[in-house]
Parts: sequence; C-alpha cells; structure tokens
Amino acid sequence: MARSFFADRASATTLQPTVVILHNLALSVEQLCARSLGAPSVEELRPTACGACGRLARDAEGALGIVGHGLYSRQVRGLVQTTWMVIWVRRYLCRGCGHTMSRLPNWLHPWRWYAATVIIEALFRHLLLSQSARLIGVRFGRPAEALGWRSLRRWRGQLLVAPTLWGWLGPRLGARVAAATREAGRSYLRRLLAEGGEVVASTVQALRELSSTVRATLRDLVHNRKQAWLWRRFPPGASLGSAPTPARSGFPTEKGSGTGPP
Repeated sequence: MARSFFADRASATTLQPTVVILHNLALSVEQLCARSLGAPSVEELRPTACGACGRLARDAEGALGIVGHGLYSRQVRGLVQTTWMVIWVRRYLCRGCGHTMSRLPNWLHPWRWYAATVIIEALFRHLLLSQSARLIGVRFGRPAEALGWRSLRRWRGQLLVAPTLWGWLGPRLGARVAAATREAGRSYLRRLLAEGGEVVASTVQALRELSSTVRATLRDLVHNRKQAWLWRRFPPGASLGSAPTPARSGFPTEKGSGTGPP
C-alpha cells in the first residue's frame, strides 16, 4: 500500500481536498465495518449538507444533492488489543462542488494510523504517569526490544497544533506553538482533557474515562487536509455562494492508509 488512502485512481487529474466528517459511527467493533450486518445504512449516514459548499443533501423537490460514493478501507491500530484491523468507511459525493465526504467515527482522526483514543492514552501514560516509551509501546503492540517510540515525541509536539490532533482547539486553549518540553506537553494534555469534560482526579478513573473524553472533543467536526471546523459551519473563508466548480474527472478509490504509521 504505497499510496495514500485518498489517492485517486485517475491520478492524472488534480483532486479537490476531501472532506472528512467525524461522528459517532459505531458503538462496537462489529459495527465499524460499513459492510457488516447492523452497520448504519447509506441514508442514516448521509450528511445533511456538504461541509465544503453547504449544498443540502436533498433539495425542495427531494432530489439528492449528496449521493453515496462507495466505500474505502482504513487501517487502524489500538482498538482490538495490539493488532491492526481494517474498517470500511462510507463515502459520499457532493454533486454541487465535487467534494467527497467520508463518515469516520469520533474516536479516529483522519490520516492517522492510531486511533485518537490510543494517542491520548499513550500521551497520558507518557506525560502524566511518566511511564517509559518502551512500556507504552509494548501496550500498543510494538516490539518489546524497542527501547524508544518516536511517535510519542511527535504527538506531544503536534497536540493542539496540528489540524489532525485537535489543532482547531489550540488558539482557544492557549496553545499556539508546539510543546517543546514534557512540562509544556503535560499542560496541553490537561487542557484537552478538561475540554472533553474530564478532571483528572485519579489515574484509574482518568484511564477509564479517556475514551468518552476523546469522543466528546471530536464530535460534530469536519476535516480537510489543512483545517478542521465545527459541523454546520463553512470552512474559514468559504461561503454558500462561493462553492468551487466541479473539477473531478475520475472517482477516487481509497484503499490504503500509507506505508507506515505517521
């Protein structure tokens, strides 16, 4: 899988940014696969409006403005013990502007191999519990002989700064630059947990409630490759009257998640 899972099979054309809407897709692992029995239907997951141009899913006559656009596979780590798993994500296409929308669960960031819940637990153990990188890595499936885990430092530096690690909250929570030290990382993490409604009273309680805390921070969001914003709001600088002209000549097939964990 050498290509991004947003790669277009018709690679000769330039793609518009793909919009990813995060929401509570499933309550159990069995429901994660859009092909599974009991998974939400195409109609249930259909966005009410395009997150890019604002076009409604159905017009006044009932004609569809946002249509089903197939499925793509997505690899995720950290949901089932220490193994990788593949989930299938449902995708939609806006007939007005040509953007696609993928319905992800609210425990998963777009363009990340590890679930958001895993990232926060790993940072919690690293920054607040001062556990070793080796011990944390083993918990999430890394080889026992690996002494370090560079992702921990990278996640710490990107927390509340990168668009795919709660960067949209950074300015409001006072996080404008990357956390260069553990102390700064601890401060950022505590602010994020408080945003999700969690006050760290005890280690056991905090670890038990991390999942619901993360879900609360990712609810009702729209992502593209550079920004994130609240659902039902237009992207910064966009308006209903400035929808881009459709430029897609081929439909994307999203099958991989890259060559390795980011």
